[in-house]
Amino acid sequence: MDLKKSKFIMNFLFVLSSIIIIVIDQVTKYMVNTKIPLNSSVEIIPNIIFISHIKNSGAAFGIFQNRTNVFIVISIIAIILIIILKIKLNLDSIFYNISLGFILGGAIGNLIDRIVFREVIDFIHLRYFAVFNVADSFICIGFGIVIILILKNYFKRGANKKN
Repeated sequence: MDLKKSKFIMNFLFVLSSIIIIVIDQVTKYMVNTKIPLNSSVEIIPNIIFISHIKNSGAAFGIFQNRTNVFIVISIIAIILIIILKIKLNLDSIFYNISLGFILGGAIGNLIDRIVFREVIDFIHLRYFAVFNVADSFICIGFGIVIILILKNYFKRGANKKN
């Protein structure tokens, strides 16, 4: 495969994965917002998983409440950094491009909420953990994949240096 075609495919996967996450995130938030009253829950798996409609004006786990403008600025900076990272590193890895797309899509999904509603709609409620949303999930999944790829590459380089 030539370099131009490869770059196109990697960029396409990056953009497509971002768009898919944004759409899934916004559709699920819309459904929760229109079907489940605020501050109420629907039990999915007894005593384990609930769909709980809450609004969060803070960051992860509800910390730093009522700082929406700060989080809008931080989200915009993060989005710009993700795009710069994608362009500068230009790695020819399907998993890397998709995982960066997951992070970007999640960041944009939550930014949309902060701009439109001045808070983020959270609804996936694990009884002994927290309440979060699709965007949060894919930001974590994306970061997890990136960390695994970095560690894999690091250990592969270490093994090659010994040989």
